[in-house]
Amino acid sequence: MRSLLAFVLLCGLCVGASAVEIRSYDTRVEVDRDGAARASASVELAGAVAGRLRIPVGFTKLVEFRSLDLPAGVAMKAGASEDASWVEIELPEGVPDSLKVGFSFRTNGILFIPKPEPGQKAALPEGSRLLRHRFVNTQEAPIGRYALKILLPQETIVHAIREQLPRPGRKEFLPRVELDRFDGRQGAQLQLSGLRQGDRASMELEVVAEQRSVFWLLALLPLALGYLFAFRDTVKPPLA
Repeated sequence: MRSLLAFVLLCGLCVGASAVEIRSYDTRVEVDRDGAARASASVELAGAVAGRLRIPVGFTKLVEFRSLDLPAGVAMKAGASEDASWVEIELPEGVPDSLKVGFSFRTNGILFIPKPEPGQKAALPEGSRLLRHRFVNTQEAPIGRYALKILLPQETIVHAIREQLPRPGRKEFLPRVELDRFDGRQGAQLQLSGLRQGDRASMELEVVAEQRSVFWLLALLPLALGYLFAFRDTVKPPLA
């Protein structure tokens, strides 16, 4: 009898959670020079009811996990399996229909040098590193808008966007991955709207050191000298 009651309660929690919509899911990731990163996420929920909700996270390891600005009575904890991680939210009775929750964590290896397979050549030129992000909506709750903002380490830039999926639809006006500068650091933003269960988004960037090359200065120097030589008469001092 107790087992049956526990099963009924669990079903009630699942049914309640399935009515929730993730209206927006924004994550900001600041990458360190060693490839580790600090991430903070803000999630806006709509249609909230009492129950348990899992929010997928596009990183395999969540270290130093902390909840941020939780409404009264809302509890949160991180969970993970061998190849996936998530945040589990417990919504109490009487929870507001719309609310925001936040969390932060550290993760390792987001910026790395891929190791070639035995007998294969290196996938990237020397000095390049790869930044890769994969996100899958593994839960039933739909996601209205998913956005991930990456801030690269100081003095590094994106050399190439190697992957940006899914491809933008005909009615989408923004690129899937957009490069920009955030707080004085170059970065990229991955964004996607209308994710149902099983939908995926991904971004793969080739990152290199920012070099202030003197190539253009050396190339323009002969032109400048030639200009001065051609108009040398105009710069002579007037005769006394």
